This record gives sequence, structure tokens and C-alpha cells, in this order.
Amino acid sequence: MEKIVIWPAYLTAGRTRGEGRIISRRNAVKSPKIEEIEKVARLLGLEPVLEKEKAFPKTHWDKSGRVLVNKVGRKEEIVKGIAKGIKEMREKSKSAKR
Repeated sequence: MEKIVIWPAYLTAGRTRGEGRIISRRNAVKSPKIEEIEKVARLLGLEPVLEKEKAFPKTHWDKSGRVLVNKVGRKEEIVKGIAKGIKEMREKSKSAKR
């Protein structure tokens, strides 16, 4: 199956579209980690592959890593689904701590 790259920059709320965000700011997540992206992608059945030493081309000095996932539709929809999953996961962990 064809793989696509998911960079944390794609779903970072603090970035502009010009800086790499590809989903709306409303759907974006504050400071997503590649481990979170991998976990949600696994739950969505996207068979993620973690690559920790990779750097987003626009910020080549920052090795933020990336996640390769199966392409099962439009890239923007996959990224939106991952961002939604991260938000839900963070909400669950917040409510569990209370």
C-alpha cells in the first residue's frame, strides 16, 4: 500500500499555512508529538512507521521526526482525523487525572 508522510507541522495550531499547517486552525492541535501521531494512526489502522531523525524541510535544523501512514483517502482528511484523535486522547488523559 502507498504511504504518505505526516509531519507534526501539518497539524500544529501555532503554525500558519505558509509554515506548513495543512488543516484549519480550528482542527489543529497545540504542539503535537510524533508519538501521539503514531498512536492515533495505529488506532485508525493506518500502519504507522515512525522516523524520529527526520526534519521538516522548512525547519531543517529541527529534527521533529515524521510518521509514514497508509494512504486511505485524501491527505487532508487523514491529517484531520489524526488531529481529532489527538484532541480526544488528550481530553481522556485530562479527565483521568482529575
